[in-house]
Amino acid sequence: MRLGGRRPETSVSFIDSQSEEVLLTLSSDSKGQHGVSFCLYDSSGTLVRNCEGLQYFPDGLIVEAASGELLLEVPADPLGFLRYHLFNRQGHLLTRSDGARTEIFGFLRMQQSAPGPYRRASKQSSRVD
Repeated sequence: MRLGGRRPETSVSFIDSQSEEVLLTLSSDSKGQHGVSFCLYDSSGTLVRNCEGLQYFPDGLIVEAASGELLLEVPADPLGFLRYHLFNRQGHLLTRSDGARTEIFGFLRMQQSAPGPYRRASKQSSRVD
């Protein structure tokens, strides 16, 4: 999945369907800038890093677990590919991507939103249990 290339004021969220906790959101603001917010756990369910609200990382960002496992890599190039391993607070792997290939496991829900008056009509959700 790419960080950028989204229409302004759109987003996609990765949600733990068991707890309804939002683990990662990729969003484009009204100016077309691309940002992220996240709550990252490692494979033992330990909170590693929490970033509330839309944040911009123009120089990119790498978040790793204490074991060295990559949890999130936000590229500096907005058209670059995200890499991630998203675990929930129980330590279950919900999804992972190496930038080229994405694997989705159980208990992940993805939710997209669009801007303005079409927000409700265009809101899409997919769930894998």
